[in-house]
Amino acid sequence: MLPQDNRGGWVNPEDLSPMPQCIAQQDQSAWLSTMTKCTKRRCTRHFGVICTHHQWLTQLSCLSTSFSPDVIASYLPYCDRSILAKAQLYSWIRTITGRTWMVEVGDANGLQNLSPSSLAEGYAAVDIISNAPKCLTGSTSSVSREPFRYVIASCGFTSTSQDTGNAARPWEYSGSLHSMVALDFETVGYDLVGARIKDGDYFDKDCFCGVFTINLEQEPCTRSEKLDITKECLWINATCGSTSLPDGWADTLMTTQFSFIPIEDWQWPMCVADMPKDVIELTDQCATDACEVDSSGYCNTM
Repeated sequence: MLPQDNRGGWVNPEDLSPMPQCIAQQDQSAWLSTMTKCTKRRCTRHFGVICTHHQWLTQLSCLSTSFSPDVIASYLPYCDRSILAKAQLYSWIRTITGRTWMVEVGDANGLQNLSPSSLAEGYAAVDIISNAPKCLTGSTSSVSREPFRYVIASCGFTSTSQDTGNAARPWEYSGSLHSMVALDFETVGYDLVGARIKDGDYFDKDCFCGVFTINLEQEPCTRSEKLDITKECLWINATCGSTSLPDGWADTLMTTQFSFIPIEDWQWPMCVADMPKDVIELTDQCATDACEVDSSGYCNTM
């Protein structure tokens, strides 16, 4: 909604909607410059012909014109990764400019009425990162060169929209910086699709899998612990599907379909001293590192 305290088209900067999440995650300089251009020191109280009070106010008509398709175009590729982030950005633009599109007519089609199926590949809780080996979570995308966790963040959302900063004062003009500054941004919430999920942090799987790619010739986990390749392949398959993996990827997985117990839970009976040595040594011969594949398809080594 537009600010209620409207002085002939000029409003308090702190009454404007918070910065969208996908803008806060990028270089904000062009965005802040645009808002600064529309913010002036205005007289808000008079005593006769004498001004007794000045305030920094932002002109709505200026914002509507200045946040042109050219300005939005530089931010859209990043915000377009996830339909949730794109929908949040569109809502901000429509509120401020009145446009029903962002860069080109029709590019906001479908964003007004999202549903859970709008996330084509669904979503995953951020805590599943604990199922991935460090060699994967510490790697970078082979195409975008972005770190794993940065890509997760760019595709991330919360169960409901949340303010991160000063919700009561999301914007202000800084005299020392001669610029508008953001004191708050609003996270993308799953509630944009008209549904609820339990509290937590999640990421759009289609977004992540479309951005994070692995160079199979310089595979990040080949020089790590021998079980890491299995953990990595299982994590990618469970998250993104097998199309992100090479042919035959499942042939060398270190998993077991047999009954087993962790080594630390193994105990010989009291009569072990009377057993032949070759029997006692069987525990070492039959021991191996292996993944137990959980119901979601991730490696469970606990």
